[in-house]
Amino acid sequence: MTPSLYTIDIRPGALLATAPAQMPVSELNAALAEHGLYLPIEPLLPDLSLAALIAHNAGGRRRLRYGTIARYLRAATVKTVDEGRWTVPLLSSTAPLIDQRPPSSAPRLLSLTLGGPTLKRATGYGLNRALAGGGFEPGGPLGEVTLSLRPLPAARRALSLRYADLPAAAKAAARLAPSGLGLIALAVREEGGAALLLAELEGHPLVVERQAAELIELAAAEACVELADPWAAWEELAAHWAGPDGLRLSLTLPRTSLASFIAQAQAIAARYLIDLPIWGDLGVGTLHLGLHGRAEGELTQARAVISALAHGLGGALSTELGGIENEELSIEKPNSFAGSTLNAQFSTLNAHFFIQKLQAIVGESYVLTRPEDLGTYARDASIARAAGQPLAVVLPANTAQVGQVLRCAAEYGLSVVTRGAGSGLAGGSTPSEGSIVLALSRLATIQIDAGQMVAHVGAGAVTADLQRAAEALQLYYPPDPSSLGVSTVGGNIACNAGGPRCLKYGVTADYVLALTAVLADGQLIRLGDGLAGQSPDAGLLHLLIGSEGTLAVITEATLRLAPLPPARRTTMAIFDSLDDACATVELIMAGGLIPAGLELMDATTIIAVEEYLELGLPRDAGALLLLLADGEPEAVAAEADALAELARRGGARSVQVARSSADEAALWQARRAVAPALARIRPNRLGEDICVPVSRIAECVRGVQAIAAANDLPIVVFGHAGDGNLHPNILFDSRDPAQVGRVWQAAEAIFALAIELGGTLSGEHGIGTLKRPFMQQALGPAVIALMWRIKGQFDPENRLNPGKVLP
Repeated sequence: MTPSLYTIDIRPGALLATAPAQMPVSELNAALAEHGLYLPIEPLLPDLSLAALIAHNAGGRRRLRYGTIARYLRAATVKTVDEGRWTVPLLSSTAPLIDQRPPSSAPRLLSLTLGGPTLKRATGYGLNRALAGGGFEPGGPLGEVTLSLRPLPAARRALSLRYADLPAAAKAAARLAPSGLGLIALAVREEGGAALLLAELEGHPLVVERQAAELIELAAAEACVELADPWAAWEELAAHWAGPDGLRLSLTLPRTSLASFIAQAQAIAARYLIDLPIWGDLGVGTLHLGLHGRAEGELTQARAVISALAHGLGGALSTELGGIENEELSIEKPNSFAGSTLNAQFSTLNAHFFIQKLQAIVGESYVLTRPEDLGTYARDASIARAAGQPLAVVLPANTAQVGQVLRCAAEYGLSVVTRGAGSGLAGGSTPSEGSIVLALSRLATIQIDAGQMVAHVGAGAVTADLQRAAEALQLYYPPDPSSLGVSTVGGNIACNAGGPRCLKYGVTADYVLALTAVLADGQLIRLGDGLAGQSPDAGLLHLLIGSEGTLAVITEATLRLAPLPPARRTTMAIFDSLDDACATVELIMAGGLIPAGLELMDATTIIAVEEYLELGLPRDAGALLLLLADGEPEAVAAEADALAELARRGGARSVQVARSSADEAALWQARRAVAPALARIRPNRLGEDICVPVSRIAECVRGVQAIAAANDLPIVVFGHAGDGNLHPNILFDSRDPAQVGRVWQAAEAIFALAIELGGTLSGEHGIGTLKRPFMQQALGPAVIALMWRIKGQFDPENRLNPGKVLP
């Protein structure tokens, strides 16, 4: 292999790599292959750089399973010499996010790091993800990027399915994509008047062999041929797409609309007497069209007509291969609102008229003003206290009412604090003095589109209800925060929530395909295509995810669903030492395995649970790991055996593998009993949420144990070891002022420890008010300034959830 010109830092045990943004992705994947890993973003143009893929939010040939590069972009370093060039496109294409310095001021070289090495990161706005697809435009080039990786698959198999024409192939793809087969691609192209559908499977060899037979039967194709070099023809199409004399158009449509769109687009092409070659990925609904022939003006008109057709069928532009600079973007650009700020002079008479307006919007019974009601909505599940008494609690029924309430609040200059179920653990929904609490619990609709494998939900939908609705149709919504029984989808999006399954399946941001939101002045915006996550405004959408209600009020979401795993198996491994358990975590991931769950309990947690339930857990154990495998039965059996073997190799004292559903429940009983077990030790607890690199977990837990001793407080540590998301719980008695004082000292020390180890303040709980004082230390003044400028463009009067997140 030819030596690389680029320096790459590969961390197999953490499934991470850091590389220069100008490095070709093909060269990166060649280097990763030596470790049994790859970045599953493989474009049809193999020489594209990582920076180019990020600019397009590209996904490559296997988007059907792996999505776009936004899913893998953990961090990026941006180099710029001009602070004033950061802008948020679509909101204000010319206004600077950071005020321009005087002309006499000397240029200053800046190098900002956006994001970090941890999979979960709920520390301010998702600027790293927003780079993918252009949520905002940096003033200079990308430097290094840090990317999540995946193990190379054990087996792949590609079949070429022949159909009479493109609409017939599209109808077949609409059957195949949601079938539950392990498909990673359903690419289509024309050949000799027919359509060839490339169906590619990936996974455990036995599963691939079985599913290939199922695929052939379900496909009902005219002919089926196995391919040795499956992507060669598509690479040729990508390299010469449209050519010098044609126009290009990339669109994504709902799978059920593809056949109709293709037939109508071909009829339009015939009417304009132009050639219209079509190819693309029917699995995700993306089509690339080349328009050839006649005068350029007629080609442009035909493209506009075809674009309008796609939009009418629920389609959107795709950024996969770029070339959208001159296209119209389907987003309403909000104007800056210059409302009056009357809150300081808000009189009793004003309040009376204001409450009457709110009642006219949502109904009298849905505006709460009694002190006991206001008190109920003044707290969340954390120990944070409200900054003041709200003026009223408003419970709108739909997005239109939310917009009217926000316009009314803007007219009177009042701040608005959005609330879901109040299950947050960082004080993010606690009200400020004289504010309006906007409770979205009535926006609870759930509609599952099984064919498209998406859910259309209201922000007030409960996460567990969404999961049950999906599973009833053999679909799966993987994000599973521990509060899923009460927490709402809107709250999950606001904090970019995660849960134990994030190691394998990703966080909430990986499932949001579209959002409907209302700005501070009541204007409605819709972001995302709701299809493949590749519309031109996808980066802007990622700014809202994790913004904790400070940029806009999210009212509706379209969420990606996955096939429901048909099998699962849990393994419990008990270790004498914490170091052995943490080393085993790295050993597992470096061995090419990504469990659906990888939970850690430290020695203090084990003792607490054993004293509570008497399960027979060894009180002298140093740590416990719970390992969950899920997927197809053949793959789960092999993975569970491999996990057990790796645990033994890592020094586990005992390893127990579930063989039945009863075994599964018994093994998870200890993890589920943590919360009630801790309540028996002290009546109160501060449940913290930090995230550190996987290689630093043991060091972090030992540091927390030292902090516990120094502050004379019991602190237990458990959490999601596979992604480094730890939950140190500080136990105390709130009736003892001395203990309460030491709690905050301990919490501050834990935050400092996480930052020192290269981690972040929050993995999934968010910042709210409790962690806000530590944001400068965590992110630095330049990134905080950038976030404030973004806040200023969305909410120039700082009326949305003021006093949260940003210091």
